[in-house]
Amino acid sequence: MNKRLIAFLPILSLLLSLPLTPVNAAAKAGGTCSKAGIKSVVSGKTYTCIKSGKKLVWNKGVAVAASNPTPAATPTTAASYATLWEKYSWVKPTSASSVASAATDKFSAYVAVTRSKDTVIKIIAQEGADQTLLGWVKDGANLVAKAFDYPKLSKPFLIVIGIDRAWVEKTYIENGWNKNEAKDLAEHFGLGSPAGAIDNRSNLYDSGVITRNNSLVNDKLGMMQTPGHEFFHAVQFSWTGPIADASGSKVPNWFWEGPPTFIGLQTASYLGLASYTTEGRQMAVGRSNHPSTKSHLLSEATANTGAPDAIDPYGIGAIATEFLVANVGMEKFMDIHTNLGKKKSFADSFKTATGVELTDFYTMFEEARPVLGIPRS
Repeated sequence: MNKRLIAFLPILSLLLSLPLTPVNAAAKAGGTCSKAGIKSVVSGKTYTCIKSGKKLVWNKGVAVAASNPTPAATPTTAASYATLWEKYSWVKPTSASSVASAATDKFSAYVAVTRSKDTVIKIIAQEGADQTLLGWVKDGANLVAKAFDYPKLSKPFLIVIGIDRAWVEKTYIENGWNKNEAKDLAEHFGLGSPAGAIDNRSNLYDSGVITRNNSLVNDKLGMMQTPGHEFFHAVQFSWTGPIADASGSKVPNWFWEGPPTFIGLQTASYLGLASYTTEGRQMAVGRSNHPSTKSHLLSEATANTGAPDAIDPYGIGAIATEFLVANVGMEKFMDIHTNLGKKKSFADSFKTATGVELTDFYTMFEEARPVLGIPRS
């Protein structure tokens, strides 16, 4: 036999007798491994090769942390509405009476609650002042003063009903007003305006002008609404501070004069002087339908110049307030003033309080104008 072959056979026999170990044998705790530090993942555990005595073995393994992939963001799409009425869940009016009734119900429910019980009103009337006017002022001012919510006044609210300038000036000085301010009020007294508001401190009535013009007869509704109207200006000022001006640069005058007109007419109705739905509202409609106003948009009723050919913000503002209150209620309407007091713009204050974009409100109001009795021409 060939010597090479004889040498090969024992070697082959030895190889065949050795156990075969797979190169990629699965790691398990305590099993042998080849190099310290290497790792192997098996069945959710990571095993590390470590030295134990003179051997290299796999450790007990550590569970692999489950991965929590961030879910893909779901794309959002803006809601689509067929109309603005659908967008805000407002019902497009089909009659003026339904809007007037809804607004009246919400006003009546609001003023049935006393919110400012600590307000004190001091009324001083010059001898000879009209007693009917005095009664209307007392009842109207007290209703609005007690029912509405506003920051507490620092002193009694002064209402002066005068006939001549000297008495008016003297009365304000006697009640703690600065002499220069009292003189200024007296100088502007008797120039034709029946009443006015001095921020949130006082209302001043010119009984002489009212009597000469026979206003309690010739402008009965206008005078009935004046007490609620003028005190509501004090409520507005208490929330907003001095932001109103004739130009309407910070708040449009439809919203500065319209709400007091609406509140004044509703106050007269609540007190039983003249029904809002059958009488008071017609005053606002008539002013809105004046040629100087009828052709304009509500959004254009910004200034309050008093010129004969200028837009009248009082009437159209009152109807717009009625429309607003009918849909959002008195609380949200009042919240517009609260937000104005936080130095927000009128548009932002309107949106924050009502949830409605101001431009959308304007659009819906213009769509509703024919039904409300004040179609734009």
